[in-house]
Amino acid sequence: MYNRLLVPLDGSSNAAEALNTAVSLAKDWHATITILHVIDIAQFTSRGLGAGYPEVVTSMRQNGRELMEKAKQVADNSGVHADMILKEGAPKQIITEIANDADLGIDLIVVGKSGTNAFSRLVIGSTTNYIVQHAEPNVFVVNDVPEDDDQ
Repeated sequence: MYNRLLVPLDGSSNAAEALNTAVSLAKDWHATITILHVIDIAQFTSRGLGAGYPEVVTSMRQNGRELMEKAKQVADNSGVHADMILKEGAPKQIITEIANDADLGIDLIVVGKSGTNAFSRLVIGSTTNYIVQHAEPNVFVVNDVPEDDDQ
């Protein structure tokens, strides 16, 4: 059905659900996954963080690599081949650019309904909404699993 799935990850529980869904679909379809993490360093300025800016950016890059490595391990444990891409920039634009890159051959994006940056969603709109509006491949939007209120 689909051969190459793109899974953007931001560290949210909703993105983790999208990863689990993508792995399950890829396994059924004998497809491969491209795991993408976009570091949104635009939310910080070197002027605002001063001398701490390089350390913050280095930490964000390290966290992004660790997030993708864990996601790749989930895919590997299920027998699904996964590639990883780490980029810096505006997440919704980078995700769409990667998805629309004909050389990558992405034919389905599996994305969480909402991510980690609630303020950004209020001010400039949902990343997921932007992807749905601008991506050429089909988009499968995954809802987060609701937390059990009985705990």
